[in-house]
Amino acid sequence: MQNKFKATFIYHSGFLVETEKSYLLFDYWKGDLPELDDKKEVYVFVSHNHHDHFSKDIFKLKNRCQKVYYILSSDISSIRGDRIAEQMHFMAPHETAQIGQAKVTTLTSTDEGVAFLVDVDGRKIYHAGDLHWWHWPGEPEGDNQWQEKAYRQEMSYLSGEKLDCAFVVLDPRQEEAGGWGMDYFLKHVGARYVFPMHCWEDYEYSKAYKVENQRTYLVGKIMDIARPGQEFDLE
Repeated sequence: MQNKFKATFIYHSGFLVETEKSYLLFDYWKGDLPELDDKKEVYVFVSHNHHDHFSKDIFKLKNRCQKVYYILSSDISSIRGDRIAEQMHFMAPHETAQIGQAKVTTLTSTDEGVAFLVDVDGRKIYHAGDLHWWHWPGEPEGDNQWQEKAYRQEMSYLSGEKLDCAFVVLDPRQEEAGGWGMDYFLKHVGARYVFPMHCWEDYEYSKAYKVENQRTYLVGKIMDIARPGQEFDLE
């Protein structure tokens, strides 16, 4: 299919993006992967080492596909020296690298590791990892103020980017603050397609956010995620 562009929700913050020539797998932790065309290049991204963003099962892909690149946050040190080291690329925050046909740029997470901006096959794709406006009830005010400042700073690096697709944190555990990071992203960055993630299977929460905000931020389409394995054909 010419100019193919498709996204599949795997689980939690895990997504598979398919373009005309490539697959991009982000923060796979668990869930079922669809059948892959082994002639396409596969880029596997891991934003940080938290258990809900990283599983060593990703390395099984090297047996399923002809060309696999692993792009991992530099905080994941436990797997350095693996026998597929020539396929592994460790990236620290605020680095840019040409990996295969993909240009990859990282941002600094407000939690652990990095976020990814990927330019491949004429598509620009952003995956936040755990880069988010983390505001927790009961935390010291100084910590919450730092989170706000740091998040705004990182979003400034995306200003002006014409993003085709973005995967952005929307976390119901933060109560009323759960959507602040998404709000700020939509207002100051935006993307043609915006996927809420990190919702801890609370799909009603993300659906309610979409209903409430779709017309507020006219910067792209907020996608309605309802179940693992859900596929989205994008333009």
